[in-house]
Amino acid sequence: MCSMKKLASLSGADKLKFGGKIFGKEKDYWIVSGELDSTEMDVDRSCEARGRGCNKLCYWVTDNLLHDWIQLPDVRPEHIQASRLVKRVFTGNLNANVDTNPPFPGKERHFLRAMLARIFHATAISPKGLYEMTEPEEGQVAEMKFAEEFAMPTNEELKASEAWGNTYPIILKAGTTTLIAPAGMTEDEEAEWRTKEEEADPTTELFRGVNEHKGMPGTAKDPEDAGFAWLSKVVGDPQSYAKQGEGAGSVSYCVNVIKSLRWPGAVTVSKGGKFTNVYVGNGLKRGDQSFSPTDPPEVLKDPQDQPEQPEPTPLHPPEEPVEDDTDKEEEGEEAE
Repeated sequence: MCSMKKLASLSGADKLKFGGKIFGKEKDYWIVSGELDSTEMDVDRSCEARGRGCNKLCYWVTDNLLHDWIQLPDVRPEHIQASRLVKRVFTGNLNANVDTNPPFPGKERHFLRAMLARIFHATAISPKGLYEMTEPEEGQVAEMKFAEEFAMPTNEELKASEAWGNTYPIILKAGTTTLIAPAGMTEDEEAEWRTKEEEADPTTELFRGVNEHKGMPGTAKDPEDAGFAWLSKVVGDPQSYAKQGEGAGSVSYCVNVIKSLRWPGAVTVSKGGKFTNVYVGNGLKRGDQSFSPTDPPEVLKDPQDQPEQPEPTPLHPPEEPVEDDTDKEEEGEEAE
């Protein structure tokens, strides 16, 4: 908390929230999200502007809570698209190269930012009906706000997956939450292009229920059942206790826990009318296809050449050297 207060003071960020932790081979990343003013930023038409879509939130990470926080760059569509094609364990070094096949167009800081966008857009959930969209004025974009007439469901009601819905819109195949038309198109060309893209890459309802998520393989008991993508349980004392004093009603001290099966490590907890989302994991999605070939066998070294040796079984016996005639030498010695 002290580290986050220091970050808020130095960065000027608003609505800071602890996001969780991602494990690395060398160091781990602590994650904090928040909102920053984007009035002075140059707008890049090829990606969503800060405060919109995948860049609605800014993310800061650190490997030590006693050190300074590092702000991650805004995510680009090509980074999200490339991250969907590979699986990689983080190293803990933001400047590390991302050696993957297909190649990733950036450093680990860009890969981490893309994975954070995918994780929280898929796993950040809230009780259905908590948020609603404002009526956009001319030239403005609809904003998300708290619903005026909303009553927090009870713990028993929150056990059902139908009571929860996504907080942020899904990320399309294009790597954005909304389709961005290429520059230089006329209105007619853009309308035709948008129609084709929406058919090939359809979006879903903004606050869709988690029960509508595609089920994970192996979770369906009936072959005709689609399965489920979340696990819900209640921990603690589920007993309801009557409140004393003014204000009739009851209170429960149990905790609702909702876990994602598609993103292991993503958990939502709710207690006493409050809830939060957190992710603590390796940043890997379960079930993703990836190109992970096995390493080829090690190339052996050439054997050492042996020195030449005589033939052990020759075709012809070797010629034996002629022995010296010692008899003649002895006769010469006697004559002397």
